[in-house]
Amino acid sequence: MNKTKNIILILAAILFAALIGWYLGFKKNFGTPQVTESANTMMEKMQKVFKFVAAEGQISEIYDYKDYQYYDISPLRKKILVRVNAKVLVGYDFERASFRIDETSKTIYIDSIGPAELLAIDHDLDYYDIQEGTFNYFSEEELNEINEKAKNYAAEIVKDSDLFNVAEEQKEDLIDMLRVAAESTGWQIEVGEHSLKD
Repeated sequence: MNKTKNIILILAAILFAALIGWYLGFKKNFGTPQVTESANTMMEKMQKVFKFVAAEGQISEIYDYKDYQYYDISPLRKKILVRVNAKVLVGYDFERASFRIDETSKTIYIDSIGPAELLAIDHDLDYYDIQEGTFNYFSEEELNEINEKAKNYAAEIVKDSDLFNVAEEQKEDLIDMLRVAAESTGWQIEVGEHSLKD
């Protein structure tokens, strides 16, 4: 009888210890938030490009947007300040260049490189001081539109900057680099006068 009683006490002690361990583990994980993350990456488009960056600029501007219905008072007004930080690249797209190749004489004739152009704007926005009225608030579509307007605003700033002049000054250096690369492979480059003046 004592033997059975001892076995029951040992089994009860093991069960009790297991329950205490489970409870402490559950309590420890109970307050911890469970996070699930996933990412799906898709390459939408890929293409070969032949572009030369001749000038790079950094832009930091404040873009102020305000909208109100009927009257410019707090319940009817929405306002947002956006800091635009952008890196802009200006240079030449060689897919638009005009050139001919003479394999017999191993000569590349560059008739036109084209003018310097805005190649890319890499921008990010910091939204701050967002004020929404009781009857007037920002939709996701409006925030996307403000994002696009801010990017266009950065492009307009570039047009009035010296980046295009800097890129044009780099054009001769670019042609010299192409000439050295061609000569190292036994070719030569002839440049039309108007290609330097594009």
